[in-house]
Amino acid sequence: MPNGQWAGSNRAKRLPPNWTSEMVPETFEVYGDICHVCGLPGANEVDHVNPGDDHSLANRRPIHGKGTPQNCHQIKSSSEGGRAAQAKRPKRARPPEPHPGLRR
Repeated sequence: MPNGQWAGSNRAKRLPPNWTSEMVPETFEVYGDICHVCGLPGANEVDHVNPGDDHSLANRRPIHGKGTPQNCHQIKSSSEGGRAAQAKRPKRARPPEPHPGLRR
């Protein structure tokens, strides 16, 4: 976290206690090391396909993380964070304009 992007996050605390010892190895055993984002081998981390706290095997897949040239995990997480932040921003909408033929 050199740039503080995870500052204040409680994400790691929400992972199950057996995440590292059982769930990560199980994911690689079932899905191998093919990254679910780019499709290339060499994935070294496990990612939640759909954001949130669903830790089921169906929602876990291998992904390229730190130490890989692809770094798909950071790119995917950053994109998800950007979408979440945008959803929280107030919508700026112009008032509807009257039809040009109805202007006075």
